[in-house]
Parts: sequence; structure tokens; C-alpha cells
Amino acid sequence: MAMDTAVAAGWGPFVQAAYDQFFAAPDVVDPPSVPLPPGYSLVRTIQMDDVSGAAPVFFGYLAVGGSPRVQVVALRGTATASEWIDDLHWAPVPFTQVSDGGKVAEGFRDLYDTFTTMVPGQSGVSAGTGGLVSAIDPAVPLVVTGHSLGGALATLLAADLAANSPLRPQTWTFASPKVGDADFAARYGELSTVSWRIYNIVDPVPYFPRDPADDYQHVNTGYAIDSLPVARWSLGCVHALNTYLKCLAPNAVTLAPECRIV
Repeated sequence: MAMDTAVAAGWGPFVQAAYDQFFAAPDVVDPPSVPLPPGYSLVRTIQMDDVSGAAPVFFGYLAVGGSPRVQVVALRGTATASEWIDDLHWAPVPFTQVSDGGKVAEGFRDLYDTFTTMVPGQSGVSAGTGGLVSAIDPAVPLVVTGHSLGGALATLLAADLAANSPLRPQTWTFASPKVGDADFAARYGELSTVSWRIYNIVDPVPYFPRDPADDYQHVNTGYAIDSLPVARWSLGCVHALNTYLKCLAPNAVTLAPECRIV
């Protein structure tokens, strides 16, 4: 499957909705609604615990809608100081959710191990991915998408679902760091169907984690963009989801004012 940049950019607003929901109400673990793209309805919310272990926080959701109908799992990226600490825990540890799953960065694995879901408006919590799987219709296409830390978590989720359920999700990530070692990357390649890892060549985040032994390897399939002709250079601008979407769909996306080249 060739890269379709318009399709890629179309998944960005789902990730942005996860960010918007978190920043609007960071203490709300299970929002009854999320500012979704038009035509989509909220099915499940997703929570994880950061390294502080204080309490679960909202990381994303499962939504369904569109024509033709599609299911979307969207995961936000780093938004708190504790999550930045998770990002910096790079020791390689086994990804035991997937047989022969190799090793992944400890911080990503530790977050993923706390994965839970909730039905909006109900009090019950489903630990792990079981609640998510039960809510997904295997006859309807499934997309898993995320930005930055959310891209790493989306990669783990896609591998987990493909290995342990009938689901075969498409995966579209933006600015994802390296997730695991060569064994993990190879196993992910065996499990994945449509998979695009979109990275900005001037964004430092996709080049990490780095280690002396060069254990960490990117998963397939990378698609490079270059934001320098589009946005001014700053760490915030070259890593921003909005900048990625502007590069993918320049006529459809408005660049944030603070990132415009004066």
C-alpha cells in the first residue's frame, strides 16, 4: 500500500481530540464525551498510570463512525512532567504481551501495563485490552493512531491486538520514538498489516531512545517529512502534531501562528 498523505492527515484530528480532552479536563479520567471529528461517537475511554502511580489519567479513546464505517483508537502524547519521566526510562525490558515480542523501552512498557478502559458514564473499569477488544467489531476496519508517546503506545497496542485477538488494525503514528529492539521490530513487522510511521527529519524525538549498543530499532514503515520549508525551527514546532499535519496536507491544515516563518 502506497502512502496517501491525505489519509494520513485525516487521522490527526482524532489524536488532537485526545489532547484537547485531556487539557480541557486533566482530572477527568472517564469523560462522558470527547470533542470527536463530526460523525463519530465515543465507545470507550482509555486510561493509563504514569510513573508516579498516583492515579490513572485519560490517554485516549475508541470511537466509531464515518462512511464507510471505521473504528479508531487514538492516543495522545506526553502531557505531564511525570509522563516525560516515563519517556526517559529507556532500559530494554521484555514485551511479554506478545510471544517472541523482543524488548521494548521500560517506560513505554510500564505505561502500557496499566492500560484500562471504561464505558463512558459507567463506573466499571476493564483492566488490560480485554474491554477494548470486546467493544470492537471485527467486521469493521480498525485504525490505531497516536502522536509522540502515543505513537509508541499505539505501536505496542497494535502488536498486542494482532498477536492476541482476531483484530488486524491499521497503524498510523506521528513523531513516534523508537519503541523496542530489533526483535520487537521484526515481530511487529510480522504482525502488522497497514503500518505507517510518519516522522519529521528535523524532529529529535523519532531518533530516541539511543543507546551505546544501538539496540533500539524503528518499526516499519517509515515515511519522512521535512518541516523546515513550512514551519520555523523550535523543538515545540518541529515536534507538534499540527506541524506534521501541515506538512502532510498543506492546503487543508492551518499552521499554528507561533510556528509560522516570519
